[in-house]
Amino acid sequence: MVAPGRLLNRTFLAEGLPVRLALQQLSTPYKLHWHEFYELSFVLSGRAVNTVNGVPHALKSGSMFLLTPADFHELAPEPGEVLQLYNLNFSDALLSPAIIELVLLHKDAVHAQIEDGEERAAIRIRFAALAAELPGQRAGRDIAVVGELNRLLIDWHRHRRPSGRAAAGAMPSGPCHAGIRKALLYLHYHFRQQISLQDVAGAAHLSCNYFSELFHKSTGLTFQHYLQGLRLDFAHALLRSSALPVTEVSLIAGFNTLSHFERLYRVRFGGPPSQTERLHLA
Repeated sequence: MVAPGRLLNRTFLAEGLPVRLALQQLSTPYKLHWHEFYELSFVLSGRAVNTVNGVPHALKSGSMFLLTPADFHELAPEPGEVLQLYNLNFSDALLSPAIIELVLLHKDAVHAQIEDGEERAAIRIRFAALAAELPGQRAGRDIAVVGELNRLLIDWHRHRRPSGRAAAGAMPSGPCHAGIRKALLYLHYHFRQQISLQDVAGAAHLSCNYFSELFHKSTGLTFQHYLQGLRLDFAHALLRSSALPVTEVSLIAGFNTLSHFERLYRVRFGGPPSQTERLHLA
């Protein structure tokens, strides 16, 4: 079994301005993979199924979806269809705190559908303008690129379609300390990395003890249990969606030892990971 591809920043994104835009045509499936970067795509024509974290979504002209480093997906054009789409890769280093909170807050909403013809044409023009802006070094290029990126993310956000499924470790809906909300946003999109309480508390500009107290008050869970829940739900979805061995899934999800992963998995899901139903084999 070949492991799903992991698309790296150093391969896809430039160091100076970490943005890449491509106009793609797919007639064959793009196999299971994930990215270090964020990916915003807009379908121009054709039909396909985009399976994100094990959940399939139908794509057609006007479909728009945002994927994060916490997501894995595979893209399969319908038989006889050629899927044409803009594919925009970027680093969250380009995003302001306000746009990060706006577009990344609700994890259960990946897909949007733009039905109105005029709105669809306007978004296509924005992608074309971005494609024209990226080459060269015209005055104000970086500012213009970030402006177009923000506008496209807002377009996606305004049309996103909640899945109706509760997201793992859902963000608190009520008032929340700004430092805790910043920490939660970071955790939801970097939980597969090696993250310590000290690191996240420092990023939130809080002492470890005060951070732990506020975190438990906001989420009802300790920092460690919250982080473990994100990793376990990711591992469960990946097991169901791939033929990867349990050992590899545990490492991909962020666990250091297989025995620790198996113990926690059994508690959360009522059985060992080796007995998880593999949907791709059904």
